[in-house]
Amino acid sequence: MKRIYSVLFFIPALLFCLSCNDQLDKENLFDGTDRIVCAEVSRLSSDNSVDDNGEETIESIRAYLFDEGVLVKKYTDIKHSGNRYEFPLEALRGNLYIVANDSRLPDFGSPEPGYSEEEWKATVIHSTNGQAEMVYTGVVSLADYTAADRLIPVSLKRVAARFDLRMAVAGTAEVKSITFKRVQKAAYLFQQSTVATPEGSSAVDIPLVPEEPYTASKNGILYLYEQDNADLKVALNASIDGKEYSLETNLPEKISRNTVYSITLRKDVIDAEVQLTVEEWKEGGDTTLKPGIDDRLVIDSALTELPGNVTVANEGSMLILPHLATDFIVAIQSDSELEVFPVTDPSLTVEPVSPEELKNKTTRSLAGINLFRIRKKLYSPNMKTVDTQVYFHRKGLTHSYPEDNIHIRMTGNPTTSQGALEFGIDTYTHDFNRYIDNEFAIFTLPAEKEMLVEFADGEDRWIRIDSESGSNTWRVLGGWRPNDPTANGRQQSATLVIRNKADQSDREEYTVIRRNYGLPVTFLHGVWWCKYNAIKNSKAFDDQILSSADPAVQANKTLFQYLTDCTPDEYYKLWGWAYQGNSGQGMQVIEKDSVIVLERFTRDEKVHINKLPPTTLSPDGYELPSMEEFNRLFDATDYVWMMYNGTHTLRNPWNGHSKVKRQQLRKNGIQVGSMTISNLIYIALSSPDFPEHEPLVWYGPAAQWNDTGILHSGHYNNILFGVYSPTGEGWYMNGGMGNLYMIKNGASSYDTRILRFKKSDVEYIY
Repeated sequence: MKRIYSVLFFIPALLFCLSCNDQLDKENLFDGTDRIVCAEVSRLSSDNSVDDNGEETIESIRAYLFDEGVLVKKYTDIKHSGNRYEFPLEALRGNLYIVANDSRLPDFGSPEPGYSEEEWKATVIHSTNGQAEMVYTGVVSLADYTAADRLIPVSLKRVAARFDLRMAVAGTAEVKSITFKRVQKAAYLFQQSTVATPEGSSAVDIPLVPEEPYTASKNGILYLYEQDNADLKVALNASIDGKEYSLETNLPEKISRNTVYSITLRKDVIDAEVQLTVEEWKEGGDTTLKPGIDDRLVIDSALTELPGNVTVANEGSMLILPHLATDFIVAIQSDSELEVFPVTDPSLTVEPVSPEELKNKTTRSLAGINLFRIRKKLYSPNMKTVDTQVYFHRKGLTHSYPEDNIHIRMTGNPTTSQGALEFGIDTYTHDFNRYIDNEFAIFTLPAEKEMLVEFADGEDRWIRIDSESGSNTWRVLGGWRPNDPTANGRQQSATLVIRNKADQSDREEYTVIRRNYGLPVTFLHGVWWCKYNAIKNSKAFDDQILSSADPAVQANKTLFQYLTDCTPDEYYKLWGWAYQGNSGQGMQVIEKDSVIVLERFTRDEKVHINKLPPTTLSPDGYELPSMEEFNRLFDATDYVWMMYNGTHTLRNPWNGHSKVKRQQLRKNGIQVGSMTISNLIYIALSSPDFPEHEPLVWYGPAAQWNDTGILHSGHYNNILFGVYSPTGEGWYMNGGMGNLYMIKNGASSYDTRILRFKKSDVEYIY
């Protein structure tokens, strides 16, 4: 990694007690014979940072008067009002030292009269873990004042230096930890002739691990005492656009008190090298390097035509953008030509434009004006307000300064949602990439907004939006079409639209996509039963008979008719599948040593299919029917003889419907390996109350529970049904061909079962 070190200089703004002068003219709070010392904390820099870390807080203050090289008086109980302090000075001679917040120092000892001024100036303080306390010192030579001076100003400076974190990354960045290495623990209390570290000082590493990673610039992450330290380094662990980085660089050898240092993580463009730089902001001799406060950047809202929903605030230093997409030109006043730094927020771009774009729109002079095009992407529902600083560089200057910026507030979307739909930014699309139905999400809109759904020409209305009258809560539902001939796994899309009710303006569009799959079904006693047994991978739509390729429908027949007319080979492909356990991998009927068995059968299977959650083995939107739903077919008042045609009566009618009609036929000539099997039964069940629906047809291989295969009582028709039953109950076709009947039997976990799914409950059928 290439390491970069750069140093920037500018003049800090020291406060020289002008407020004390103003107050002195208005009100005298102390005795007229006393002189007043006005002590104020000098600012670290002109960075306008918020004092979150108590940088200007004074809890206690003491003063020490030295004359002719020794301490003659100390002041510990000082009367004060605001930043005005009373010192009863007997004569204007000697040096007055002021120390604020010395109580925070773990080993500070107050000197007694007679103490040497040279020793005092060499006072050493220590830290317990390397981090500095917020202590201030100041000194004034009283001989510089006359008897006429009643106000004596003192500027208190921090003993510590401040370190800020700056993020200049074109992308998404997280700083997970920062470690300051080889930090000196001892320092001089007072400023020496040059930056120095006391002899015998020990070093320590200071790790910073925030509770949440830093994702934006932050002031005051650490304070260190002044030190001369060639070993001082900083290491940083960060993630940029999902890629992990570990970076390390040297800190300045001399760390000065009352100074800000900026540790900057840089990656200006997507393909740029990641850099960790350290910038020092401190007092220097060339005041032209720093722009004056009167020359701050200001937005000229009159020169360009801003959109009606864009607001200029804070005396021209701030733009407030709506949550909607915006694209406009902004004019920024500056006596310098400005270059914009890359913006790290992916939803915002700021680019320079030429004055020619405005030459036909204004008669004003464009001198001192810089034009930039601002584009902001639409903030989708649930996206919150984001504040960011856009930084500029004054062309011709060597360095850049943090005050050369404008503040942009990107207002969050007032619409919120709960549920599966998330749109993010850029595509504004939620692609489930699978089949899904029922409730997708609930949206809460502002009172002036409404929501609707739009479809491309030829697309089914597979999404419905419900809203209660008088409510601004909108439910987005995905629907299902029974036996949909287009449900072949294709993409279905729809556009959700949010707009103003009054004039349909401020339109927001969000795309929802799903894969449209469907299994052929028929309706019987309140259940949409799948027409075909599961085959191959029972969880995969692409392995199943889809409603878009239903062979019976393609032959213009019911399934019962199709099984009668199809070839033995076609019958075998549908008939010969059963399952064990929770894998969903089908076991096909095969010949093994002249025995008809199910491939991969094992008696070691411990997972009972019927006890699994009903959706474990099924494709999305389908599930195993429950024991109660099977009872609507087979739980009759008498034996249900499956080898005969007839009608049986249910013990517990479904919604008053109690009759179930049976019709059975046999299929012969089924080739399995070198063997041919016959007399395979298939049974159609129907209700005389629902003649519009084709019968539900049962077929499939007998269960296998040992190595003798699926031949029982001389036939292959003892079917064991996969049933959702937490207690392990189930249904089984028992007996020989002359007495084949239905009984309740859950069987063991290793007994093989056919799987016939149903459509899971769906609120919206289109």
